[in-house]
Amino acid sequence: MEEKIRFPAVAGQFYPETKKELEEMIEGFLKEAKIPEIEGEVFGILVPHAGYIFSGQVAGYGYKVIEGKNFESVVLIGDSHCEYFDGISVWDRGEWETPLGRVKVDEELAREVLNFSKRFFVKDSAHLFEHSLEVQIPFLQKVLKNFKILPLIFGSEDEDWKELAKAVSKLMEKRKILVVASSDLSHYPSYEVAIEADKRTIEGILSSDPEKFKEKIENLKKLFPNVDTFACAQDTIKTILEIAKNLQAKAKLLKYQNSGDTIYGERSQVVGYGAICFFK
Repeated sequence: MEEKIRFPAVAGQFYPETKKELEEMIEGFLKEAKIPEIEGEVFGILVPHAGYIFSGQVAGYGYKVIEGKNFESVVLIGDSHCEYFDGISVWDRGEWETPLGRVKVDEELAREVLNFSKRFFVKDSAHLFEHSLEVQIPFLQKVLKNFKILPLIFGSEDEDWKELAKAVSKLMEKRKILVVASSDLSHYPSYEVAIEADKRTIEGILSSDPEKFKEKIENLKKLFPNVDTFACAQDTIKTILEIAKNLQAKAKLLKYQNSGDTIYGERSQVVGYGAICFFK
């Protein structure tokens, strides 16, 4: 069988393309992150996926909380920004490459997920140019050792998140797995509106209940009808919330800011970023 490598699509755009510069940037973010004590075992994080100059600092908080921990595999979940299709695309084998090296795909987990539902299938094109999972890999390479990955991408907004939460929960029963949910928050409101809207969205996420999260989003749509979206990967968020609900887990906000808080961002139109951990 031919070797299957997913090469970087956004190195040099979303993050530095040289190993040294990338390592230094991530190390800087991790050093800045001050994490509160977590009363339990972390099994999941929600982290942003913008260019590192905008959201890397926030992502650093999410990755700091799992630094040095042992996980056999990392299940990466995101919503497609490039290609739209029904169901969920599973990257089933081979390796993913970044400037920091290659990470193996957990082929055993991929087979189990693919066998769980006909809505889960291999569609490599969904991953090839998608940034939302790629930008997580260098952080993982800096904070974890000896792990494999299972990249999963939602192709459209529907009810597949319920099935995916069941599938991942089943995997977690027998393996030490970290779930990384990739999503930004509000898109393109003013700085002040973003703070208010994101506060409510985060409240919904901290409930560890997908129905409460959905309710918050519906209310926000009425309150701020001109905002593009309040979270760009809502199926991804609902998946990790359903997993958390099944585990009767808790969630904690580690860091919030938006692009207007960075030296590169305008305040007239911003994107919100949050790092949240889930623990039991």
